[in-house]
Amino acid sequence: MLDYTQFKTAVPLEEKLIVYGGGKKYGQIVFLAGGAGSGKGFASEKFMQKDLFRVRDVDEWKKAFIKLSADMKRYSELKGLNLRNPDDVFKLHMAVKKMGIKGRSLQLLLRDVRPDRLPNIMFDITFKDTDEIDEAMPMLLRAGYQPRDIHITWVLTNYHIAVKQNKERDRVVPDDIMIGTHTGAATSMYNVIKGNLPRGVDGQVNIVLNNRNNTVMFKSSDFADKKIDNVQDFEYFRIKREGRPIDTSEKALDKVMTWVKSNIPRNRKLIDLFRDKEGIIVKEPTKATRDPKETEKFGVGRRIKQRLSA
Repeated sequence: MLDYTQFKTAVPLEEKLIVYGGGKKYGQIVFLAGGAGSGKGFASEKFMQKDLFRVRDVDEWKKAFIKLSADMKRYSELKGLNLRNPDDVFKLHMAVKKMGIKGRSLQLLLRDVRPDRLPNIMFDITFKDTDEIDEAMPMLLRAGYQPRDIHITWVLTNYHIAVKQNKERDRVVPDDIMIGTHTGAATSMYNVIKGNLPRGVDGQVNIVLNNRNNTVMFKSSDFADKKIDNVQDFEYFRIKREGRPIDTSEKALDKVMTWVKSNIPRNRKLIDLFRDKEGIIVKEPTKATRDPKETEKFGVGRRIKQRLSA
């Protein structure tokens, strides 16, 4: 039997990934959307080429400010906040928002960049509204990013699972923020599915079904000394390709509606919004744009990985 090191060298493992811009190292923007506790960090790590992107995650900034307040006696208003306390989490959120760090840090990132070396950037957002995209878009377009290289991927997690995950993590989001971000993300995506994309977005639009029973991991039973936690398969659906219209074919809408209605919060607003697909279909539905050869179980983007992380 091969040991783990020999296995990595001799047997390339086929790992499914969402690939943006053909895997280019430059010029790609991804708005990674999803309500609080939806597992966007896991999804970007396991389902996408995260290592090719600079990830803008406001939660990481919040942790950094908390550390600064404790270690350097700066930001005294943040000192002593308990991130297991939802009220303190809200105070931290408002304090960081007031600092305006998002806009200033993006300006610094894009300053003096060459048009042929625009960094790949992944924005971790809730998408409860389009504000974050609208605020960033003018800077991105001025820097030279092309609309067909600006993508949206919605990490759709069952709301009840997201609530449970929120209670178990280090930073507990208040209940009203939880329901608000998930309801807002679903509402924003409803508009996207109808073809109302945020201005400047003409790349891929993907929906990832990020529930444990929809994810297949490689088995590690043969390698007792190593843990293999790479994903072999997961479910996602591409409703838009670069430079193409939203796929409003009946087959596509049936799948999207089934996924969404099974996982969103069961509140009146969303029940009414996603009651049926008739409100989504435009007068002249576009034909499915995917080549059948490109389409696998629920999406495209399978590639060969020559190695696993140890």
